Amino acid sequence: MAGDRTKVPAMAPRTRPIYDNCRVLDISGELLFRAGQRRVDWYLARGLARRVDPQTIQLAFANRGSGRRDEPFYPQDMRNECVVCGSAERLTMHHVVPHQYRHHMEEAVKSRSSHDLLPLCTACHDAYEAHAVRFKQHLAVCFAAPLQGTGWTARRDIGRAQRAAAALASPAVAKIPAPRVAELQAAVDEAVRANAALLGADARSCIDECRARGAGVWTSAAVLDGLLALETQVRGPDYRSHGEIVVAAAPRPETCGACRALAAGGPAALVAAWRRHFVECARPAHLPDHWSVDHPLCDAGAALGA
Repeated sequence: MAGDRTKVPAMAPRTRPIYDNCRVLDISGELLFRAGQRRVDWYLARGLARRVDPQTIQLAFANRGSGRRDEPFYPQDMRNECVVCGSAERLTMHHVVPHQYRHHMEEAVKSRSSHDLLPLCTACHDAYEAHAVRFKQHLAVCFAAPLQGTGWTARRDIGRAQRAAAALASPAVAKIPAPRVAELQAAVDEAVRANAALLGADARSCIDECRARGAGVWTSAAVLDGLLALETQVRGPDYRSHGEIVVAAAPRPETCGACRALAAGGPAALVAAWRRHFVECARPAHLPDHWSVDHPLCDAGAALGA
């Protein structure tokens, strides 16, 4: 089923530094925030800033607010090293609060995610992800939120066609009685007519070739493989993802005490729970200065739900 997140993914290392540590100054020359090279280039390309030195630009307009200069976490230089072991090799960017949860929070929270993006080497990242999957599985049980989500609709026609395609592709097809083979071929032909748009380009090309020479589509291995690759379940109108359900946080009688507190605390409690889980399981020894489990979710005055 699509959407299953139980398997721990392999993390590919970044090919460039995680942090560029470019400085963005306001029109008076005061440091506003740190930024990546792409954001710096964006300002420069539009004439919105001038370059002061290779690592610094100054805005050409008066910005609103004070940026993040009053929050000690943001103006500092960030180290391009694994926050767990300190290695500077094979770094990846880790989302302390997984995207599948933060995606369903309010914009004021989603736009303040940089605090929870931390560099990990591939070894430490893979090691922690095993713990993260178990935590997700625990949340899935406590909030009746399967990792693959709820509200999937079975496509029984595809399932029947796949069983027929598998039988026709099997070396044992020669032992199947002719009447049954004809039924299997008809099932494949019907499924291809109804779902051709869902098949890959190779399979669709073979369908055209088969029809041009008057052959059955079931004679093409590419067509049979294309059918076998289709999803047998699709998201129905009532589909809800695991993250959406957990963020909504409706406890059940069997919900554990910790998750009941998480539900009562809303998004702030969920974010803090993931930060705490990362600290307890990964045991990072090289966190940036001022990184905190209790770091606020959004700007002061940006009230959630306002």
